[in-house]
Amino acid sequence: MSLKTLMVLLGVLVVATPLQAWADKPPVPVKLTRDGMEIIAVQPGITVYKNEKSDLIWIGAEGRIPAPPDQVQRALLSYERQVGKIGRLSEVRVLSRGDNELTVYQRLNLPIISDRDFILKVRHGRQGVKRWISYWAVSNAGPSPRDGIVRVSNHRGAWELLPISGGKETLLRLEVRIDLAGSVPKWMARSSAGEELPELYASVCRLSVANKERKSC
Repeated sequence: MSLKTLMVLLGVLVVATPLQAWADKPPVPVKLTRDGMEIIAVQPGITVYKNEKSDLIWIGAEGRIPAPPDQVQRALLSYERQVGKIGRLSEVRVLSRGDNELTVYQRLNLPIISDRDFILKVRHGRQGVKRWISYWAVSNAGPSPRDGIVRVSNHRGAWELLPISGGKETLLRLEVRIDLAGSVPKWMARSSAGEELPELYASVCRLSVANKERKSC
């Protein structure tokens, strides 16, 4: 293999790493029509996508939230409020907070298999009318792995928030990839992936609107 070919390959690998491709300002756009992404569910207010060809869990969604984008973005970034309100999320700690970025520890309570946890670097911003949040797992911050909990190191995702209905509502897009690690067969991990996204969107909706408006979620 020539040096030039090696450098090209290395360049492709660098572009594909979370710290490069998902840490940009703004991040890689959410693109639910990527090759391999297919619609697996359509429910009122949300369409769910999944890439069945990927070795990772690779899912996405597009849905309507009856609140302005700034409110929805605040709800997504209010990690401390989400325990008990977003399914499977059993522990959250905001480890650091800076200008347009956070470091967050999260633990998931999953059915059948052991809990998973990860430390996320989160960045957020605005590009024109679009607001965005991107996140990726890091290993150089946060608490050490604990017995009985599998630490996830390959996890990255992005939210996009676009104003609709004259800015009164939000078109919310999500794309996420994760390897649950541990001894779980990948086919088993992928089999039900995406099924809980409608409930996730409903939870985000309830976090984004006033109490009297939650029936719309």
